[in-house]
Amino acid sequence: MTRTFRMATRAAVCMLFLWLLAACATEPRLLLPTSPEGRSCIAACDTVLARCSFDETSRAESIARSCDNSGAVQTCVDRAVDDRTVQACEAKQSMGACQGSVPNTADCREDRLMCALQCGAKMLDP
Repeated sequence: MTRTFRMATRAAVCMLFLWLLAACATEPRLLLPTSPEGRSCIAACDTVLARCSFDETSRAESIARSCDNSGAVQTCVDRAVDDRTVQACEAKQSMGACQGSVPNTADCREDRLMCALQCGAKMLDP
């Protein structure tokens, strides 16, 4: 069961990393303010972004955990009497892939962008 959980966790981490990498590629480039007040304002925006992203990731992980049926699958495997039954049990593994189990931080990034613009940042690219 631990092996199955580790595999599910690794898959979720890889999926999150790839999703974040794709999300970063679509962020508009900003010219950030250089004044101490502007830098302090941007730091506050970044803190809010980090908290928002963490909350969204935690929410998605919670949904993924609730969808993970590895315990039931392991029980099925433990009770299996032959290899065919084991394979049937393992085929039922969901690995937490259900609706809402992938974090969506688009609103967090948009809020950070609006915050940065209010701090005096300028967009370089549309």
